[in-house]
Amino acid sequence: MLKLIRVDERLLHGQVAIGWTSNSGANTILVANDEAQQDKVKAMALDLAKPTGVKLYIRSVEESGPIVQKFADAKKAQVLVLVRTIADALKLIKGSNGAIKNLNVGGVKFEEGKKKLNDYVAVTDQDIEDLKEIESMGVELDFRMLPRDKKLSLSDLLKE
Repeated sequence: MLKLIRVDERLLHGQVAIGWTSNSGANTILVANDEAQQDKVKAMALDLAKPTGVKLYIRSVEESGPIVQKFADAKKAQVLVLVRTIADALKLIKGSNGAIKNLNVGGVKFEEGKKKLNDYVAVTDQDIEDLKEIESMGVELDFRMLPRDKKLSLSDLLKE
């Protein structure tokens, strides 16, 4: 069962390992990231960051689509899926054949050429187009850094 799909540039770190994993009840984490899948050192660091007793899978974004479909129907696996970028989230959603219904966005840092939507999400014009496309596919967007934060929608953030 898919418990949470999250965009977070840092992928698996303290807030995710402790806050989101326990809040969602996840016992499995899937990191859908091409770089982490190809880099053994990054993969080892992610493995060290995962909570005890939680299974970790690291796959490319492309190969994660069918895996997410299988996890959506799983009974025992309670899955938290992490992607690094909004573009990767869109690719994963397209590749998972409708299995993803919700997307949490948090931890997308500000850098040159990006516009801040709030204190923890900064986007390019392409990111905004991708988010609108994700919404048009029937996926509910939820912008929060931590589980206890108030859920904000894309329209909430674009108004500000």
